[in-house]
Amino acid sequence: MTNTLNEYNELRIGDIVGDTKRIVIAYTKLGDRVPGELYARWVTICADKTALHPYVVWTVIARPEGFHAESGDYCSTLEQAVDAYKKRGGDS
Repeated sequence: MTNTLNEYNELRIGDIVGDTKRIVIAYTKLGDRVPGELYARWVTICADKTALHPYVVWTVIARPEGFHAESGDYCSTLEQAVDAYKKRGGDS
């Protein structure tokens, strides 16, 4: 997904990420961008109420072409997602 609305590549509540186009409902920043070395990254809870697993906890990376979601924990309930989020370093 090309990130045309967020020129500074800072993830926000309501941003859409991942191939399944889920909406970010919670995030904790894990690291800032280090030019030439690292991209900024977050642990997130993303939602799509119509999906088989409505919540997914992803690591989201801000790449120049947009946000990239990886390493998903797919959850049936918000409570499961919050538990996975906290285990990955997400703020409660």
